[in-house]
Amino acid sequence: MEIGELKELLLNELTKEQKYLLNTKQAGEALELLSHLEDNSTSLVFLDPQYEPVKNVLSINYPLSSQSDYQILRILEQTERILKPSAFCLLWVNKTLLGNDRVPLWLLKTPNLKVVDFLVWHKKNTLGLGNWLRSNAEFCFLLQKFPQKGKVFKNRSFGNVWEENVLPSSKRKHPHQKPRELIKALIEATTSEGDLIVDPCAGSFVVLEVCQELGRNYLGVDLTYNEMQEFLKENQRKLCEV
Repeated sequence: MEIGELKELLLNELTKEQKYLLNTKQAGEALELLSHLEDNSTSLVFLDPQYEPVKNVLSINYPLSSQSDYQILRILEQTERILKPSAFCLLWVNKTLLGNDRVPLWLLKTPNLKVVDFLVWHKKNTLGLGNWLRSNAEFCFLLQKFPQKGKVFKNRSFGNVWEENVLPSSKRKHPHQKPRELIKALIEATTSEGDLIVDPCAGSFVVLEVCQELGRNYLGVDLTYNEMQEFLKENQRKLCEV
């Protein structure tokens, strides 16, 4: 048996008593998934929660469930537990979180996770929305589990501003879909082939697609995956009738 096959067999053992499968799209709840993973088992957590009710931030009422501060804190606590020492969590935040104390308060409760850097995704092809400044960027905190080591981030030329077009709405599989090339670059910089990447709020599952391309193992769920699939199918049907 090759090393890669043995790794996948061992990873499947972590979740064999659950409904969750490696390297597949599936519905599920973030905390339930995380709570069944072993301590120090994960090389990267890609975390992009739904911070606000959909109606507050989007004109289309997608069937997405927002998560409370309490739920997000519990997710971060589980993230702290399952990450390997010096492994990373990519915590995506919206503009409103930069102007309040919500993220610092969460991290006070997860002392082994530290913000080691900050990334800006500049969406070159959109003016964005906003009552004052136009929001044409999204933001990501690079969190690292203790002990913090700079050398484990492999791409020493990675800039903290990334420019990549946002996909047109008609081509997105999820309204909050992150850019594929950025995800690919981040995964290559923080993990190695065969590593386990966990995506508890998976949305479009674009992280899964990149993991398959790069030879990483993926475990992810999305709370409203089935509802989103039906919603997108219905919208496509209506467009075809026009």
